[in-house]
Amino acid sequence: MPITEYSPKSGLYLVAESIDCGGKGTIINAIKDDLVQRGKGVVDLRLLWPSDEDGKISGRQNMLNYLYKTDDVIPDFEKIRDHYRSNNEPLDAIICCEPTWAHVGLAIRKKIIHEVEGKSYTAKDTAQAYADDREELITRLIRPAIINGVDVYCERNFCSSIVYQSSMDDTLGIDHILELKGNRFAGENSPHLYVICDISAETAMQRVAIRKKQDACKFEVLPFQKRIAQKYTSNWLKQILNSYGSFVVYVNTDKPTNLENTKSAALHIVELFKSGELDDGERFNFDII
Repeated sequence: MPITEYSPKSGLYLVAESIDCGGKGTIINAIKDDLVQRGKGVVDLRLLWPSDEDGKISGRQNMLNYLYKTDDVIPDFEKIRDHYRSNNEPLDAIICCEPTWAHVGLAIRKKIIHEVEGKSYTAKDTAQAYADDREELITRLIRPAIINGVDVYCERNFCSSIVYQSSMDDTLGIDHILELKGNRFAGENSPHLYVICDISAETAMQRVAIRKKQDACKFEVLPFQKRIAQKYTSNWLKQILNSYGSFVVYVNTDKPTNLENTKSAALHIVELFKSGELDDGERFNFDII
């Protein structure tokens, strides 16, 4: 049974997408912070995996270490749910990202994104790795969470593969990307809602230059970001995402908008979607000049 059709009994599956440093993390963090402030039970896997995220949880305080004796794992939803139940705590939402920081996802981050010296990964290699990581994440965590009424808010999905792998130097056809087993499965379990950040490559790269985390990602160069920026706002990409049953909306995160504008838009989008008042293709913060 696909999970794309949203109902009050299901969880909401929302994915934020953008070019690098384009605002997707701000979207997800705004939603998370609002949930926490309202007393909701939230699991942020970005802080539990072996990541370089600020605020990473380690040792026995890390739920993954407690449940699996390692943080290099994509957890089963049922284990997380049962852990919360055993502590009489609510579980309302899960925060995650692609690639993950476990198994194949960790290899993507350590080897493919940063390209180990002497080893070159093709667009086909990259797309396959992302598809494998994605399938495991959806199978073990996202799909059962949504079916059991827990919201999932994720940075990136197979939308990123369509945009990024089709833009690499050894271009991979979009049809090939979509036909990979993990991506077919992702299409069958598409997000209810994509929030795509609209920002120029120039502005995003200025943010890359001043951020604290400098991870030498091979994609974070201006010519590449220009190629993918126009794809994110294209009609053909929206049509592909719509064809899987997903809503697509856009948030202007370029100058002169600021963090508070983006955060407000994120919360407003969730509110509108859950109330059935959000229009597909709706645009936010484009009136800020």
